[in-house]
Amino acid sequence: MPPPFRHRVSTLCLSCLAGCSAATKPPDAPVRPPPGTKPASPPPEARYETFESDYRAFEALAKRRVEEQQRLLQPAAELPEAAPAYSQFKSLGSVRGKEISEEFFKGRYDRSRARLPENIEQWRSQPDIANPGPDQANFTNSAFTLPEGRAYIEFAPYTYNGPAPSAYTGTARSTPALYYTQYLLRYGLTDDIELRLFGNGVSWSGGSNGYWGFSPVAFDTKINLWLEKQDYFLPAAAIEAYLQTEWLGATPFNIGTQPAVNFNFDQSLPLDILFEYNIGTARVPDRNGRNVWQFVFEWAVQRDFLDKDLALFAHGYYYNYDYTPRAAASPSGLPAIPAPRTRSPYQNVAGAGFIWTLNNRFAVYGQASGGTTEFSPSMVTMAGFAVAF
Repeated sequence: MPPPFRHRVSTLCLSCLAGCSAATKPPDAPVRPPPGTKPASPPPEARYETFESDYRAFEALAKRRVEEQQRLLQPAAELPEAAPAYSQFKSLGSVRGKEISEEFFKGRYDRSRARLPENIEQWRSQPDIANPGPDQANFTNSAFTLPEGRAYIEFAPYTYNGPAPSAYTGTARSTPALYYTQYLLRYGLTDDIELRLFGNGVSWSGGSNGYWGFSPVAFDTKINLWLEKQDYFLPAAAIEAYLQTEWLGATPFNIGTQPAVNFNFDQSLPLDILFEYNIGTARVPDRNGRNVWQFVFEWAVQRDFLDKDLALFAHGYYYNYDYTPRAAASPSGLPAIPAPRTRSPYQNVAGAGFIWTLNNRFAVYGQASGGTTEFSPSMVTMAGFAVAF
């Protein structure tokens, strides 16, 4: 006989509740030891198994990092796969470094920077005809000296001064044409003191009593006082003193022992233009045989072109009477001083020229100028070369 209906409903509900309880029952909690008992320790291999594997992994990673750092610190030349690329890079760097160095020291515009403490050793290390450059090329002498132990030979086999007609109170006199082969020998005693020997060599004086001969020797020294300070617009400066002697000079070209002193200045202007000027005084005899002191002023502006291989300049001089430290002169070639003197025999000459630097040791130069007063040479031309040692 089937159970009553209420019994079947009760059984079904109990079965459903039992299934839900089994599905939602949490996992069995660990069995706790009874109070007062000490838990058992796990075996050593189970205790350190996890830490040992982590340590081995860390050790391997650290080893790889150290090897990577050693490869990065290892010179590239020792790596076979990088040797060809490194050699090419090193060669290119050497060539470029040499070009930058030559560019820095090349040209008269960088003469002050070349003498700074961080650059002076390189400036001394090799001859350089462009730094400080030939003094004989233009009328002015620079404020810079040669490095210690270095030397220049400057020689102008062609130098010609045209005649200068001079008028004095109705009496016409003429300064004759002059030809000479001027030379200048320079030696760096120290970085700031230069010893110099110059003269006009084989010379010729025109006029009705033309004659040939050898001009006397002059001893000269130039001392650099300070370098250019562009921040204060202060030019580089030097003092130059020389003594014209009678040694080796033919009688017609001897004008006695005569001293002179100049102050030389170099100023850098905008657009890489160099301004040189000399201010000084020199003693010479006039036609009447009296020794007189004359004021001397010479100037030149110059700029480099064609990668600093070619320098173009304009220059001039202004002084009394017919004498310069590098011009042949004799008492018969100097203008007379009239009494009373109605006109000062000032001379003024202006012109232009070039300096062509062929390499570090050799340069050629030339210039052509003309007189602007009746007492000045009608023309002054010169061509020569310089060699650095």
